[in-house]
Amino acid sequence: MHLVIGAGEFLGDQVSRALAADVPVIELNADVDDETLADAITGVEVVLNCSQAWSPARRLQFRKTPPPLLQRLVAAARRARVRRIVHVSTADVYGPAQPGQANENSPLRPVHAFERLKLWEERWLLESAEDLEVVVVRPARIFGAGEDWMLPRLMGSLARGRVWLPGAGRARQTFVSAADVGRACLAASDRGRPGHSYLVGGFDSSWRDLLESAVRAVGVGGTIVNLPYDLLYLRALAMEAVTAPGAVVWPGTYAVDVLGRHHFFDDSHSRRELTWSPSVGSFEQEMPRMTAWLSRLPEVAAALAGAPLAPTSPPG
Repeated sequence: MHLVIGAGEFLGDQVSRALAADVPVIELNADVDDETLADAITGVEVVLNCSQAWSPARRLQFRKTPPPLLQRLVAAARRARVRRIVHVSTADVYGPAQPGQANENSPLRPVHAFERLKLWEERWLLESAEDLEVVVVRPARIFGAGEDWMLPRLMGSLARGRVWLPGAGRARQTFVSAADVGRACLAASDRGRPGHSYLVGGFDSSWRDLLESAVRAVGVGGTIVNLPYDLLYLRALAMEAVTAPGAVVWPGTYAVDVLGRHHFFDDSHSRRELTWSPSVGSFEQEMPRMTAWLSRLPEVAAALAGAPLAPTSPPG
């Protein structure tokens, strides 16, 4: 029996569906109360934590405070004698300035608050749950139906006429489908070594390729316009300076780095050790499962219906 924490969230729902094809799954929301958590975790062998404690869409501040959910989860796992916790983190803990492809032996150089918080979360869990088997999964750039940070905002701008991207969105990155993250989590729950972290990737592409594939699928879209990375980054810094902590900021400096810098990852070690491989090798392969969701995005739906949309202005 596997317990997935993060139901109702993009990644948690995708991981649950991927696991359900092979193992019995119980799903819980991240805000579950202690009594429900204690009841659900009884008899569970593996807990998968897919909950997003911090939203990358918000202006975050780094503090060494363990998320309350993790504290409660570890305590409940001890009482129920859970064998293993698989914790889903992010490959961005390696930072935005890795030369070439990063792998499990690359230095950890997080820069943005979100990256630093995710690394602190990993370290706290590994140190505080030494009596439990803890395995960390670090996915590359996740995409799929229901993603709630990047693609809805980019498609909204395209539906209004144009989207401004650093380097026209051509920076090369490693992407992985959310369903493949679920399959990697299942492999980690069976074959991952306690105390180890595993990179999870799928294929190399770019944000421009993803947007062009999405535009072809839904039949609506505008122009992808190139702006210098430095200009967009300075604008993001200015926006963050006037944004209250915890408030939504778009695009923030983290988003600009995600869009405009190369993020390559070599996950050959995890593929060998976990004996798994991704099933999705391109955006076009996954697009049939994403088209209906993309078409329901508010700006896209309005454009498809022919409703007038507010024009998009260039930064500044």
